Amino acid sequence: MDVNSLLGSQNSIQYLVDQYMIYEAGPKNDLLDRQDDLYERKSILSDLDSKLSALQSKAERLSDPVTDHFASRSASVSDSDVITASAGATAGLGNHTITIDRLAISDTRVSQQYTDTDTSFSGFLTDQTFMIEVGSPTDEDPANRRNLSITVSAEDLALDNNDALIQIADAINSAMYTAVTAETIGSEEQVRASVVTEESGKSRLVLRSDSSGYTYRMDFTDSTDNLLSTLGVTNAVQSSGTAGGYITEVGTSATTSMLNSKMNIDGLDFYRDSNNVTDALTGVTLKLLDTTEASQTVTVVADVEGVKSEVNGFLDAYNEALTYLSEKTQIDPNTYQRGALADDVTYRGIVYDLRNYSMSMVSGVSNSDYSRLFNIGIEADSDGKLSIADADKFQTAIETNSSYVSELFNASDGMATKLDGYLENYVKTGGSIDSSKNNIEDQLTSLTDRISLMDDILYRRESQLTQEFTSLQEMMYNLQSQQSFLSSFIR
Repeated sequence: MDVNSLLGSQNSIQYLVDQYMIYEAGPKNDLLDRQDDLYERKSILSDLDSKLSALQSKAERLSDPVTDHFASRSASVSDSDVITASAGATAGLGNHTITIDRLAISDTRVSQQYTDTDTSFSGFLTDQTFMIEVGSPTDEDPANRRNLSITVSAEDLALDNNDALIQIADAINSAMYTAVTAETIGSEEQVRASVVTEESGKSRLVLRSDSSGYTYRMDFTDSTDNLLSTLGVTNAVQSSGTAGGYITEVGTSATTSMLNSKMNIDGLDFYRDSNNVTDALTGVTLKLLDTTEASQTVTVVADVEGVKSEVNGFLDAYNEALTYLSEKTQIDPNTYQRGALADDVTYRGIVYDLRNYSMSMVSGVSNSDYSRLFNIGIEADSDGKLSIADADKFQTAIETNSSYVSELFNASDGMATKLDGYLENYVKTGGSIDSSKNNIEDQLTSLTDRISLMDDILYRRESQLTQEFTSLQEMMYNLQSQQSFLSSFIR
């Protein structure tokens, strides 16, 4: 194509300008490629931060000096319809024999039965104030109690029996609500009052403690005119027929009260306020579901699967971080492609350090036969990834003494302890990864400014070329016109 053809139309001029601009834009494209590389590197560092943080979190958990996650226990029972059990790390291993004589129950008091349409309380001509004492144990005083005052107006007592009982119940519930709101008592310490109809036209007042057991029993101080005594709720006898009194014998102590559960564990009698018993066997929670004369067996064993789950969670996080680092910091042996962080000595050494920690001997163990991960069945494959390769060896270590496993991780030079401190330097705010990402941000800001400047230069250059080629096109048109004019004379 000759020059005349190239300058023959506006489209041709644009073509020439575009060709020139491809060449002119070369330096900008280099900057854009550099920008893409930095964005990719920043993304890789963010992913690395996430994976190393996940590993540090697992390491921190396993090196926790307070909670020993390797001493996990599990409990089983002979009949789960009668009792269930769960065990914590402090539970002792072994079997326990249990019988359950009775279950804990809430203190319940009832008034005598009243005919709804009668006015049995019309004789109370003044407001009646009485007290209900409830259990409100504290850490300092497990026997602590609170007296709550309840007042029922004479006007309410002048109503027919059903309405009067409802007003008494409302006054009690209101006083309890106020005490809970003021944090005088806990919500589980209140007494609930209600009115029940056993048969048409006959009603009773019922008072029931929210919590079971002797600790949460009710005691009363009657009003001046003995409203509670008239109701019969303070009768020191079990309610029978239409009479008021207690439903379950309150007794005078935890051992004599029928409100408490009673069980025999390994030959000893235990009495508790609740059917959820947490303090009879160290580290074991028992939930009593039914009474039984037949002996039940509670078996506490080392929770091998639970410990294995904890360790596998750590190993999975370790392997994921190691694999990602290997991919990003090394050269692919098949494609010879360099990882994005292959030239960064800050991150290239982490792979070596992780592998070194996994192979190192732990000196802070109590039994030198368990000083390496290999001793509890944890081994590395050809890529350095760890797994519980020998499950029998791992189980033996847990069942023999769980500290053999825990010390390999949480001793002063245990793997989890060392990794926790090591990784902190990378993932903490202001750590190595943060510094690297901040450095990239600075470079990206500088590149963005340079690219913006380059855009301005290229825009002006494109305008200049368009103008120059347009001028050249006009010059060619003029030359062609002059040539045509001169040719007319020659002919």
